[in-house]
Parts: sequence; C-alpha cells; structure tokens
Amino acid sequence: MVCATDSFGQKRRYGYNKSRNKKYSNYSGGRTSYRGVGNTNYWTVGASINVLNYYGDLSPNNKRFSTNYGETKFGFGITGSRMVYPGIFLRAGYNYGVIEGDDFDNGDENSDDASLYGRYLRNLHFRNKIHELSIGFEADMIPNNGGVRGRFPINPYLFAGVAVIAHSPEAIAPATDQAGNPLDEAGQWVKLRELGTEGQNIDSVGADPYGKFAFVIPVGLGLKIKLHHNLDLNFELGLRYLFTDYLDDVSNSYIDLDLFGDDNLARAMSERGAETTHAPTGADRGLNPTVGAGDISTTSPYTHGSGYTPNFENSRGGSEQNDFFLTTQIRLVYIFDQKGATRGKFR
Repeated sequence: MVCATDSFGQKRRYGYNKSRNKKYSNYSGGRTSYRGVGNTNYWTVGASINVLNYYGDLSPNNKRFSTNYGETKFGFGITGSRMVYPGIFLRAGYNYGVIEGDDFDNGDENSDDASLYGRYLRNLHFRNKIHELSIGFEADMIPNNGGVRGRFPINPYLFAGVAVIAHSPEAIAPATDQAGNPLDEAGQWVKLRELGTEGQNIDSVGADPYGKFAFVIPVGLGLKIKLHHNLDLNFELGLRYLFTDYLDDVSNSYIDLDLFGDDNLARAMSERGAETTHAPTGADRGLNPTVGAGDISTTSPYTHGSGYTPNFENSRGGSEQNDFFLTTQIRLVYIFDQKGATRGKFR
C-alpha cells in the first residue's frame, strides 16, 4: 500500500507539473500590475508625421481655444524611449513643424463684431518654424510585466515633460512703408524678432525683447496599437504650453511709429492697417473706412484704426495669455527585443 500510494502521488505530481508547464509554455502575456518583475529594460525608437495648430493673438477670435484649421501645417518628429518600470517610459524627442496665423483670413471687414473687424483693421500675419527638444515620462494606462511580447493590443497612455523650442516669427514685407518709402525687402519673408516691432529695440519704450528660445511644458495623451511583436502604431495629441507670448510677434501695444526713426522696415512691419493689398497673396483688401466698429486711415502714414481689442484702443495683441500650439502625431515605433520575448520555457 505504501509503495502504491507513493507511486500514485508521484504520478499525480508529474501530471500536475506537466499540465502546468504546458500552460506556462503557451503564455504570452504579463500580469496587469505595476508590481512584480519582468523585462523592463527594453528600448524603442519612433518616427512621426506631425500636424500643428496655432492658438494665439492672431487666432480667429479672442477665445482661448480658437484656431483656424485652414492654417494647419505639417512637420515630423523622432522619439526614443526606455522602459524604466512596468508601464513607465522615460522618453526624449525632437519635433519640427510650422505654425501660422493671418488676420486677412480671420477678420471680417463687414462685421459689427469688434473682434472680427479689429482683425480686418490690424492686417497682421506670420509664420514660425518650430524646432523642439523634449524629455519626459510616458505612462501606459494598462501596464504589464510581460516584456515586449506581453504588450496589450491596444493601450492608452499619458505623457508629460519639459521642452525647449527654437523659433523665429516671420512675415512678408509690403512694397513700401506707411510714408511711401520703397522697401528693399518687398515681397520677402523677413524675421520679426530682430526688428522689435513693439519697440523692443527702443530704450524709451521699455519693452522687453523676447528670445529665440522658449521653455515649453508638453502634456497630452495617446493610444498605442500593437502591429507586430516589434512594432507599434501610436496616435498622440499633445498641448504645448509656452512661456512666451511672441510665437506670432504680437503681444502688447502699438508704439509711436516716429520712434522707429530711419528704420522703415521695422515701422512697416509694426503697423499694417493701411495696406491696400494682402502681402502674402496680393489680394485686394477692399478697405472701407465707414463699415464696422472702427475706422482706418489710408492717408496718414502714422495712423491706425481703433477697435483692435475691445478694451484697449491702441492694443496690438492681448498679453494676458501666452500663446500655445497643439501637436497631433501619427508615430511608427520599433521596439528592440534584444533579449527575445519573455515567453516562458519549461522542461
């Protein structure tokens, strides 16, 4: 009886272990928890197509989240990350893209709305080529300990970090300044920061110049879709909160244009309300001094219309809020699986 019982017990244990080993040998996923162990050291690299939308002083209206989707521009990006804990990634990236805004597209010469008519009067435009370097953390909403091949087929995630951008707003110069002096730069894109269009280069004005670099806080969310054990497709939406109000070269008030002295280009780029054509396209602006909430002078070289911002007669922009932009990305991610999968093998 003892021998029979012992043999039966060994058989049961052998059968149990065989069944258990077969179960684990077919297991391809990890536990859904931030606790425990697993292959948490793999790297990823990704390339993205970016879509940028601008929000600022040259948006269609004064609302915080106002943008013109017709001014959407494209760019690209490169991202690398390392899994430092199950579901947590340290990532860094470079992104490039263009943003733009134009009062000619957003204003309305026949509107009784002071904001829309004010944009028609102001007649400013810009483009800005953005170079961004960022570092931050990315957190999967469904973490796992299963390593590369234990990833879930669809996984939402959040990200946040810090970044710095290099930028330089530009605009197309008109044929002449307000006094009729011809400009050598007519029809060309010129850099606005160096001109000090709001008096940043004039000591008596006391305006603070803005730099070529600005700090940014990127935050957002995304969705990872598993295409293959080494490939993911990510869809990502990210806000870039900026520590500058000069992505568009517009923030404060007009200054006395006589203070520009002999700098005809700076004067012409500072106040453009009396231009009869739209510089980027050559379209007729159809100036009408009697329509809407303000008036405009086409005779005096140093007069601009009122009503640019309802509460500030001489305001060029609204400095109470910084500019920001939205980046939408489609990213193809390659995952380095140098240790192979975490698929268990038992004998």
